[in-house]
Amino acid sequence: MESVRTRFKAENAMQWFYAVLALICATGVFYLSKLFQDMAYWGEGLTWYWIGVVFTYLTGLLGIGFIILSVKRRNGKKTLFPILLRTFSTSALVIGFLWTTFVIIAGMSGM
Repeated sequence: MESVRTRFKAENAMQWFYAVLALICATGVFYLSKLFQDMAYWGEGLTWYWIGVVFTYLTGLLGIGFIILSVKRRNGKKTLFPILLRTFSTSALVIGFLWTTFVIIAGMSGM
């Protein structure tokens, strides 16, 4: 039979794991944002550009999903590090979404 302490540690580890995955996705949004800007010059049309945009937004949505999973795995004891990690990841994802949207608007307007 599983002890309460072992279960507590496993849930806490999953909370951290999902928070770190969200941070990795937030970093991926910025990397893919730079990459899809370069993809605009591939080929004759903007097909690769839009494929890059879709992957960037999907990575961001995946990061938001990981944040939600991290919050759901939260147990009664609140520790500072996972809260800070989730806050930083959420901020980075929001800024990444705004930056990606800005790049799309600027690119379509001819800047």
